Amino acid sequence: MRIPTRLLNIILLVLASLVVVLTLFVTHRQASRLEEEEKHKINLWAEATRRAVDLNSPQQDYEFILQVIERNETVPVLLTNGAQRPISMRNIPESVLGDEKKLQELIERFAATNPPIRIVFPSGDENYVYYGRSITLTELRYYPFIQLSLILVLVLLGYLVLHYSQRSEENSVWIGMARETAHQLGTPISSLVAWKELLSSEETDLIDSQVLAESLGLDVIRLQRVAERFSKIGAKPQLDDTNLEATITASIDYMRGRVSQRINLSLEVITPVRPVAHNAILFQWVIENLIRNAVDAMAVGGAIKLTLTYLDRNVRIDCSDTGCGISKRKWKRIFHPGYSTKTRGWGLGLSLSRRIIRNYHKGRLFVHNSVPLQGTTFRILLPYH
Repeated sequence: MRIPTRLLNIILLVLASLVVVLTLFVTHRQASRLEEEEKHKINLWAEATRRAVDLNSPQQDYEFILQVIERNETVPVLLTNGAQRPISMRNIPESVLGDEKKLQELIERFAATNPPIRIVFPSGDENYVYYGRSITLTELRYYPFIQLSLILVLVLLGYLVLHYSQRSEENSVWIGMARETAHQLGTPISSLVAWKELLSSEETDLIDSQVLAESLGLDVIRLQRVAERFSKIGAKPQLDDTNLEATITASIDYMRGRVSQRINLSLEVITPVRPVAHNAILFQWVIENLIRNAVDAMAVGGAIKLTLTYLDRNVRIDCSDTGCGISKRKWKRIFHPGYSTKTRGWGLGLSLSRRIIRNYHKGRLFVHNSVPLQGTTFRILLPYH
């Protein structure tokens, strides 16, 4: 079941918003917990400092107090007197040490981040503890925004790449369609031009009316077929035809008169025959493209064999040739619009054929096997409707 594009965009937007909200929520909660732990640690540090200076308490465990003071290895902290003159400090950048101006700026920044802790000694003297955030807490606060910004940049770059890639593919398709149209119309138009010149000449008595009528009839049929094919591109064709063998046979008969006599075209049908819903006009276009590619892969001559096999769940059509083969790394690339191994090719035949099989017939077209200098087998799988 195909999801509508608008619904898919809404789902993607909701999922992206959920990722952003969850990322910010989790990191904010972790940062808040870490901040509380650091505040508790600094309060212990301040209390340990007060007790270490309290000479009126001989029972103090000074070793434990010193351990508390020394164990702060992450949070930057400054101990100042009442006049904000530094007394001691820990985890302060070396670039600040000895520079009174930078120390004063650091004290003001710490005061703006966290309220200073006031220490009152028994003597009445006051000290203040100024502290900031550890590097870990700072990273935890700002990293999600940096990460989401980078993700947004990557998404935008990916969108631009995809957009220009699609534009390039669309341009290739339009160019290919224009050239394919010219190619399809070229044969009947050339024939009509030739008859016009002959009718305009002085040798009209040499024209056989029966031959003229038959030739013009074939050209009209060809023009009608081209018009029908292109009119069905982009529309939803009806799969009213069921005799797949007759459709393939008609394509082979049509191509047999347009390829070299040194190329043997054949069809093998493995019974039992079953009705297969398809659009004969578009499916013949696919078969003709496969045969035309097989002919181009042969230098002088060879054989092109189509095998029609009716399986339990689908029907299989193999188009095998004895041409030059395709290297395995190109098996997927040959279906891309605009890609062609031929000097004068425009890379639309196989791309268009795959779209007809996949989009209109819900089947598959792929390279089943290919050996350089031995040949290639294209396979079509169509489900029973």
